[in-house]
Amino acid sequence: MQVSWVTWRYLAAGCLRQVWRFRLRSALVICCAALGVAGAVTSVNYASGGRALVLEKIRRLGTNVLVINAEQSRAVAGRARTGQIVTTLQAGDYQALQREVAGLRRSSAVIAASLRLKAGFSSKVSPVLGVEPDFFRIKSWPLAAGEYFGAEDVKRSVRIALLGHGVARDLFGGESPLGQRLFINRVPFEVAGVLAERGQGIDATNEDQQVYVPLSTAMRRLLNVDHYSSILVELGNPGEMAGAAAQIEELLRLRHRISEFRPADFKVGNQVELIQTQLAAANRLGFLVRWIGLSGLVVAGLGVLAIAWIAVRDRTTEIGTRRALGATAPDVFFQFAFEAMVLASIGATLGLGLGWIASRITAQQAALPFIFETGNALLALAMALLLNLVFASWPAIRAARLDPIRALKHE
Repeated sequence: MQVSWVTWRYLAAGCLRQVWRFRLRSALVICCAALGVAGAVTSVNYASGGRALVLEKIRRLGTNVLVINAEQSRAVAGRARTGQIVTTLQAGDYQALQREVAGLRRSSAVIAASLRLKAGFSSKVSPVLGVEPDFFRIKSWPLAAGEYFGAEDVKRSVRIALLGHGVARDLFGGESPLGQRLFINRVPFEVAGVLAERGQGIDATNEDQQVYVPLSTAMRRLLNVDHYSSILVELGNPGEMAGAAAQIEELLRLRHRISEFRPADFKVGNQVELIQTQLAAANRLGFLVRWIGLSGLVVAGLGVLAIAWIAVRDRTTEIGTRRALGATAPDVFFQFAFEAMVLASIGATLGLGLGWIASRITAQQAALPFIFETGNALLALAMALLLNLVFASWPAIRAARLDPIRALKHE
């Protein structure tokens, strides 16, 4: 047993000497293994970051939120009128919804219009939304600075505004907008807060470019209207969405005196279909990049196979000499398999570090949250080692099966 241990230790030392002797070839094996693992880890982390971004947008959009929108005006006298929003979504409808819809937790009426903003020497046209305080709770939207307006501000039609992150940057630059004067359609407002940056949502709305004022202020002091553009309703239980949507449609049809055979002047929408579409797309992306990562590992393993195969061919005479001096076929197999596996293991381990760096750079460039999934990284490492072992064994078997006489005559 002691002799066997000394023999294997001698073979291992010889393998390491050969690795150092053929440094370029060794570096190529390490690079192949490292790039395979780094590519697999980066692609999986990229997909995970994309899925996390979609889930965050879904959380902001709300899985238990119904939106009642006023539709465009219907055809009159056989001629379609488009581009005009009906004004039948009234305060009475809103109060009836609050009173009769089962499971309602929060709600907010909304009136929206694109108006000109002016602050100092800067000016731009942006969507201005009149909302109630619960709007920001429904949207799960925190403040970056300042404070929200409250129910008392809505009651007194106070002229204060909350700015989206993009509007604050465009109008005030690097200066703090808190307490500054902002003119909306020449009406002076005071900036009470700046909302946290959100970016474009999955409903294609860039909320960072919007301004939010109390609902009554927008209706009385800016637009002089008595109707709403939409109503947001948040339910306590997402499982009640379908029933609540049917109840709302029935209630509004009754109040607007619209029979079931006529098109409604409103639309009750929920986010379920949009959310399912986005999740399906994220899952497909994750499936594809995992296959890409696996393909990268296979390609890297083939690179190790090619280099090891070339090494066997170039060292045929050496193999014949070793066999003539008493080395057995298992000794030759161990030598070549050990050399390839040491190099591949070093490369695969190095690939984990490269994958972490590449994942961070990719997330930064793609504006995705940085996610490094340790479990998937270790799985990629294990699969790389297994594939490299399989691919490295093939040339080692060929080396072990070489006829010593023919190997010595090889040129």
